[in-house]
Amino acid sequence: MQKAILLGTDLHGDQSELAAKLVNDLRKEFDLRKINYKTLSIQNRKESRKEKNTLIVPRFTKLSPLRKIIQAFLLPINLLFLRTKYKNIITFWTADQKYHSYLFAFLKKIGYVINFTVISGYDKKYSALAYCDSIICQSEKMYNHLIKKFPSKNLRIIYPWANMSIFNPSKKEYDILIPSVPYKVRDFKERGMEKIIELLKTGKFKSKVIFRSQESYDYFKNSGVRNTELINKILGEKELAKIMAKAKVIPLLYSKGCPDMPLSAIEGMACGCAIITTSETGLSEIIQKNKCGAIHKEGSNLLIDLKKVLSIKEFSLNAVKFSRNNFDKKKNVKEYVKLIE
Repeated sequence: MQKAILLGTDLHGDQSELAAKLVNDLRKEFDLRKINYKTLSIQNRKESRKEKNTLIVPRFTKLSPLRKIIQAFLLPINLLFLRTKYKNIITFWTADQKYHSYLFAFLKKIGYVINFTVISGYDKKYSALAYCDSIICQSEKMYNHLIKKFPSKNLRIIYPWANMSIFNPSKKEYDILIPSVPYKVRDFKERGMEKIIELLKTGKFKSKVIFRSQESYDYFKNSGVRNTELINKILGEKELAKIMAKAKVIPLLYSKGCPDMPLSAIEGMACGCAIITTSETGLSEIIQKNKCGAIHKEGSNLLIDLKKVLSIKEFSLNAVKFSRNNFDKKKNVKEYVKLIE
């Protein structure tokens, strides 16, 4: 029987981030195929709770430096213990420090097969991935970025996915959706939220913004945005899909340190949302090649980009078409299953 560990941060609790959603879908597939697995979740923000086949590396404290020291000690102990039953690891994490190199070297030495999914941006030190048997890129751009550093035989592309039975287009009722606001206001600049706020302050467009923290919600509420509905709660897939399906455009102005393929864009495209993004994401090549939206350049006018995208209906149709061909859940989940078969 195949056996695997699913490793990452905050994989337990509510499934709102990309890694947690992907792992949740993989667990369902593993259950159907009777694949023996264990989820190893490094606790960051989410509260600890008991879940099927899940071990949590607890944070013990919310003080970040102390938390990291404790978890850096506990994680290899857990993985050493699990090695008696499991050989494969599918990792959804950010590996850009010396600690990760030491950890992965240790895991290779004790006999693990390491499959690492790159979900972060292009400013990371990815030397730790030299110890991985397989490096999974979520875009062609990330593949071309990493092929300069690692053998092509170790690299493969597996796109993220959306549940196409839930995320479907509908009649458009409003202009702009911001589906994923950072937890911390300090991260707003990196995610382009300052430009978004200035745009929403004009009140020229009917908009909705979805939050995951009280801090970000309060900041937006007091920022002077107009003609905008603020939604401050974690949404289930069906509720989120209903909101997305009625939106015309999702702007994601990420910098090079942000996620390569944001899940909010994947789900939005499946719902027929055109995307405005920056050239810093892997998503940008998809948008350009398949005419699913626009690329926002530094220093250019976001208002002009938005008006252009709103005027071209083909962007929405192209987004749905590309999603059906490339972001299908059943097809892409099977690619992960092949890693341990």
